[in-house]
Amino acid sequence: MTKRKKVLILLSFCLLIIGIGLGTFSHFQTKNESTKATNLSDKIGQVAHYTRAEMNNIPELLSNKQYLAPTIDHESLQQEIPGAKVYDETTGKTVRMDVWDFWPVTNPDGTVANFHGYRLVVGLTAKNGRYSGAPTKMGLFLQKNNAKQDDLSTWHFVGYVFNSKTEGVADKDYDKYLQNSVGEWSGSTVLMKTKDNTLRFFYANAYKESGLSAQVLTTAQITVNPKDSKNWSSGLTIDHTKTTDRKTVFSGDGKIYQTADQGEGKGNYFSDDITLRDPHFVQDGDKYYLAFEGNTGPEYNYQGANNFTNQAYYGKSAFFKSDSARLLSNKNTAEYEKTYFANGAIGKVELNKDFSVKKVMKPMVTGNATNDELERINLFKHNGRWYVFTSTWGFHMATDNETITKNSYLLGFSSDEGINGTYKPLNSNGLVIAGQGEGTNPTSFTYSYLVIPNGNDKSNRFVVTSFEKNSTFAPSYLLNINGNKTSMITNKILGQGVLTDNGKYFSASLQKLK
Repeated sequence: MTKRKKVLILLSFCLLIIGIGLGTFSHFQTKNESTKATNLSDKIGQVAHYTRAEMNNIPELLSNKQYLAPTIDHESLQQEIPGAKVYDETTGKTVRMDVWDFWPVTNPDGTVANFHGYRLVVGLTAKNGRYSGAPTKMGLFLQKNNAKQDDLSTWHFVGYVFNSKTEGVADKDYDKYLQNSVGEWSGSTVLMKTKDNTLRFFYANAYKESGLSAQVLTTAQITVNPKDSKNWSSGLTIDHTKTTDRKTVFSGDGKIYQTADQGEGKGNYFSDDITLRDPHFVQDGDKYYLAFEGNTGPEYNYQGANNFTNQAYYGKSAFFKSDSARLLSNKNTAEYEKTYFANGAIGKVELNKDFSVKKVMKPMVTGNATNDELERINLFKHNGRWYVFTSTWGFHMATDNETITKNSYLLGFSSDEGINGTYKPLNSNGLVIAGQGEGTNPTSFTYSYLVIPNGNDKSNRFVVTSFEKNSTFAPSYLLNINGNKTSMITNKILGQGVLTDNGKYFSASLQKLK
């Protein structure tokens, strides 16, 4: 063997060893980087879509008890809240209030907070009834921790969260949205520091400006003190003189999320539904987020013609081709118009520590071509997964199938890649709860489902709250969540407004939705 040949063989061998080493290093480097991204919740996933195929699958699921809401057959579970009364300055009388959307004051992880010996909830209220024309205002209610959770008489009205539409707004901060406020809509409320006497509110400010009606995401800090100023056991009172930092957080960016002035108005059958509401605060490590209900903007999964050309909104290729062709050949129909407008989104922004927007993030889930209104967003972590839930009315589904449109629903998705990962539909179809619509059976109608984190990774049972009769707390449901699967407990329910599983159950049976 020549000297030159020996050198070439040796060189080839060295290159082979180096190549193997680099390949091994590259493999572990990629693996480690992926693990690091997941552990830090920095992995950015893909936008998920609630598809038309999943929507069209609902009728097949309505005979499966896994998804069905239980009935409310007990008259004792259909009571108004005795303490939901307020003084009416215009009449000089104490009048009743309807209470519908409501949510517990929570810790930053979403679990029910202990506020100096009290459970607190915030509810949307209106004097003399939800449809009386009275403005919608957030009301604060208390229940002592040692009280019977299922006894409605133990809930007491503390007062309205705000006494005026600009309470807590700094004089130098002119906010046109608050100046033109006409109502306070749903959100979330957080006890940021356990022993503090302040609460951080996030809610939707409904406003009217130049003939335009819309909502923006809003925040404020309120102060709650002992009623007698000394002893927490004496009750609670809101110190309205100390309300502060009330400001608009997000009004849409016009790119990823639609703004109110980008709506397309009325069609022949429906109006373009523009939403920006239901802000839900989440803390993940040292990062703050707001999840919310919105609509996709012109630079990201927009409505209109795009809803008929994107297979991701439909499902499998064959169904996409047939369903989009069917819709496009029937443009003068309500179903086509619903599909055209549908661009509901479960959105998210990252916040600075002063609760201003740090980063506008792409949606977790959209309802393009399927749904225009995904309400009451709820996002939390359990046993290593992030879960996001949304309530929706059947009549907002882009279909003319009455088996679908007559009901109300809770949809759910989960990510095992961190809070910013890809969310996949729970149960492989997104459906978590199906319940009777408002006009079907008033005694079993519930809506505005809210899954409350249980704070225990070893327990898969969760309490789900809602309202009934458009006026009071509904009995709470029980839901099992195991990984990416859920199932309703349908043979028993908790009392009205119960926030945690107290072990006191009432018999129930399946609703019949078909």
